[in-house]
Amino acid sequence: MRRALALAIVAVAVAAPSVALAQSKDDVARADALFNAAKALTDSGQYADACAKFAESKRLAPGLGVTMYLADCYEHIGRTASAWTEFRAAEGLARARNDKRADVARQHAQALEPKLDRLTIEIGPAVPRVGLSILRDGVPVSAEELGLAVPVDPGDHAVIVSSPGRPQRTLNAHVGPESPNATVRLDSLDDAAPATTAPVPVTAPTSPTSGPSPETPTDGGDPGRIRRIIGIAGMGVGVVGIGLGSVFGIMAKSSLDQSNNGPCNASDHCNGTGLSERQDASSKATLSTVFFVAGGIIAAGGVVLYLTAPSASSGAAVTVAPAPVAGGGGALLSGTF
Repeated sequence: MRRALALAIVAVAVAAPSVALAQSKDDVARADALFNAAKALTDSGQYADACAKFAESKRLAPGLGVTMYLADCYEHIGRTASAWTEFRAAEGLARARNDKRADVARQHAQALEPKLDRLTIEIGPAVPRVGLSILRDGVPVSAEELGLAVPVDPGDHAVIVSSPGRPQRTLNAHVGPESPNATVRLDSLDDAAPATTAPVPVTAPTSPTSGPSPETPTDGGDPGRIRRIIGIAGMGVGVVGIGLGSVFGIMAKSSLDQSNNGPCNASDHCNGTGLSERQDASSKATLSTVFFVAGGIIAAGGVVLYLTAPSASSGAAVTVAPAPVAGGGGALLSGTF
């Protein structure tokens, strides 16, 4: 008898650091030059060229100001989903540092939300999930996004689905004023769906070149043992990463508090000591973010590997869905065993 199992994995919400540190002085100089060039282009109405420069400037030196400018630029050229995403990111950055621009970013995002076009990607139950790769406009699509109406920019979109040993499939969709919502669905990775094909007799010989079916274990013992071991190891590494993220987060908060208690006044002006403490806090906050995110991803991957490991005596199926959490986000894993 099969029983349902639901397991919620809560991703730790990580506040973005109040001050973004670029990787090098050269990156800072390049980011500043790109930002100034982009502003000049927007002043002359050349928003399409300006957006690319703002985006590269943000990549080199992320910060609240450049994120706001990039969001506004995307809105001017009609990339509503990109603008909405950047305004939401700017709101998070601003709230982390108690910046009044958080409300401005939130208002812009709320104004754009009713205008968003959305694309839903559905994968049929007959499509094997092991090794499955899905790209939307060249960007990987996570399992959590399947079946969800995800905001996308207006225009044409290509969804490419591939799996080892199977032909690649490309699904095209268009969203815009005339069709603000679109859905693409794939029920088979084969060129021709085998739904009406007669079943092969049990006595039919097996072709020497044909491999075992996805449900047939190739190991007479426990075919999922190695996979479960890797999953357990991944969960352990993920927990360690989250723990390190907590340590660096506490250290970053301590350095920031020290800068606020003397070296930096209420107007956010700091002396040399205060600037050093602010930079130290930002560096530790960045490390905290990296360890938290990496630890959460590795731990979640370990759980998925463990739960989806095949068993000689029973089948298993696991699905992943988003789980909203106060102050952040998470994922809901559900499966049957």
